[in-house]
Order: sequence, then structure tokens, then C-alpha cells
Amino acid sequence: MLGRDHALSGAVVFAALAPSLHVTEAHLAAGVVLAAGAGVLPDIDHPDSTISRSFGFLTEWFAWLVDRLSGGHRHGTHSLLGIAAFTAGAFGAGLYQLSEPKSALNGHLVFSWHLVPAALILALLYSSALRALHIGGHHGDLLGIAAAVITCYTGADLAQLSVGSWHVPLLATVTALGCAAHIAGDELTHGGCPLFWPASMHEFHLLPRPLQITTAKLCETWIVFPVLAAGLAVAVWHATGHPVAIPQPSK
Repeated sequence: MLGRDHALSGAVVFAALAPSLHVTEAHLAAGVVLAAGAGVLPDIDHPDSTISRSFGFLTEWFAWLVDRLSGGHRHGTHSLLGIAAFTAGAFGAGLYQLSEPKSALNGHLVFSWHLVPAALILALLYSSALRALHIGGHHGDLLGIAAAVITCYTGADLAQLSVGSWHVPLLATVTALGCAAHIAGDELTHGGCPLFWPASMHEFHLLPRPLQITTAKLCETWIVFPVLAAGLAVAVWHATGHPVAIPQPSK
């Protein structure tokens, strides 16, 4: 799937689950954009992907490294182990951020190294979402960095969401949901994903072969994209407290 549709799928999944996760409206917007960024995160295994070009040679070099470690494109990062690794990284960054609370000097926030890992992940997700959705143009990365700094210093990325009986920070939650949405999207295509990598290279699909889509062709452009865009609008509308009426069949 195209990066645009991967980003939309991550945003749709988070917005749709927001009511059950008890996401406040104050954190909904950040969560939707971050989930969109996480929706393209598994493609960090490809040096030419949207997310790999976010910060020039820095992310391109990192993508090259991930490509070598994960066995190539659509291998390790497109598996259950990949989802777990990305989520653990986001969760660990949050724990490190919490290990040294924000300090204040004469009413001004001061720099702490404990904020850096979370800020880097946030900047990557924000910038990738804006790039994938073609928002912000050449200034998208700067907007992403600014949003990351604000999110990190306000602690919004640490907001606890109710995932079943657990309480999981916002950053870890959006990372898991966005990555899962990405893999599900790729399983709609002819390529599939090796969910149980490295134990097995069997590629899983969600559709039988005749119904599998080809990236960037008519089906994705004229069916998948409009459905995702409409789904995001409906999900956000519902998540902000507006009931979505379901027509009842006439008797």
C-alpha cells in the first residue's frame, strides 16, 4: 500500500478505538496524527520509503541499518516480532522520560536527556505522518519537531490509556496500533507479510488471491483511499462525542 493509505489506516484504527481506550479530546488529535506516523513506521526497513526520508541522511542511514538487521523489506519489521520491538521501544522511551520528571527554573522548563528518546520517536512519527499525508510541504519536518517538543514537555505522550485491564501510555499504544494497521494493509496486497518471522517466512494474506490488491493501482486509488478517508472522518466525529446513527431496517 502507499504511505498515504498506511498513514490513514493507522489514524482510522486509533480514532475508531478512542472511545473504548477512554481517550480525552485533548489527546485525540495528537493520538490520531501519531498513529498515522506509526502507520508508516514498519517501512523504516526501506531506504526509499516516506519515513526513511523524513530527516535526510540520518533516517536514511537508520533505514539502511534496519534493512540489514531485519532481513530486508517486508521481513522483520512486518512481523509480530516487529510490532513488539517498535512498541517496546516506545514504551521504554516513556519509562525513561518518567524516570526524571520535568524540572522548572524560574517558571521555565529546562532540558533533560531523559526527554530525548521520546522526543526523537515523537518527531519521527509526527514528521512521517505529515509527509505521508502531504501536509506542511517542506516545513512539515519542522512542524513535526515542534509538535514533538510540545507533546514531550506537556507529557501528553505519557497519558495512560485503558487497554483492557492495563494502562498503557499513549505513545506505546499508537505505535502498536499503527504498526498493526500497516501490516494488515500489506496483507491485503499480493505481497503479504511474514507474521512469524524469523521462525517462518510464510506470507499471510487477509484476502484470497483474486481479491488481493496491487499497490498504487485503481483499486487503492479509487476505493481504498476514499473508504479510509471517510472512515477517519466518521471515527473522529464519533470519538468527539457525536453519536453515529445506524439506519434501522424498516418493518
